[in-house]
Amino acid sequence: MKGVIFDVDGVIVDVKESYHLAIKMTAEAFLGHEVDLDTVRAIKFGKGINNDWIATREVIKYFGKEIEIEEIISVFNRIYRQVRDKEKLILDGKFFSYLKTQNIPLGILTGRPKEDLEYTFKRFGLFEYFDFILDDDQISVEELKKPHPFALHLCIESMNLSACAYVGDSKADWEMVNSYRKMYEKSVKYVHFGQNVKVDGVITVNAPDELALTLQEVLKHL
Repeated sequence: MKGVIFDVDGVIVDVKESYHLAIKMTAEAFLGHEVDLDTVRAIKFGKGINNDWIATREVIKYFGKEIEIEEIISVFNRIYRQVRDKEKLILDGKFFSYLKTQNIPLGILTGRPKEDLEYTFKRFGLFEYFDFILDDDQISVEELKKPHPFALHLCIESMNLSACAYVGDSKADWEMVNSYRKMYEKSVKYVHFGQNVKVDGVITVNAPDELALTLQEVLKHL
């Protein structure tokens, strides 16, 4: 059976005013001066950083300061939970309902912690559309977390898929799929969604309707 696995941030949920803002505000709390949001995004996407705590550390380092990750996590989580209700859906229930009518199994592979994912999915009523969900907390070994291809392998095997498309929005997503192809045998096609960063040589779409049609076409040829 062929299915589709989705990233969450930047694909299903617009996080420009939540996670990206939390990176900015956390960095500012440690640096003591304003940080431009475009600089935050350039560092996160330019370096292909999947984890926003690490992205925050890199922003702080960019301005010449070193802060322990535990301190960053504590401040970041507090700030994120103050702004997370600013999140908006990019892909909504109508989009996923349509794919389900095509009998396509749907999964989630995200770097979000469990609590953050559950809050957002309950808020938007998204749980019902997915056959399997893998969040960051479900992989205990740090080195095997997304974007390591083991996370994608675990998702594919748990869904009992023979092949799949993975929808992401970053270099880290593309690198995970590319690494998977080198380590595992099943066919996976990467579909890049949105304009956060340009990834050359891959299928790129920018709108939900276009994505739905593209996914069906990709699955036909897997």
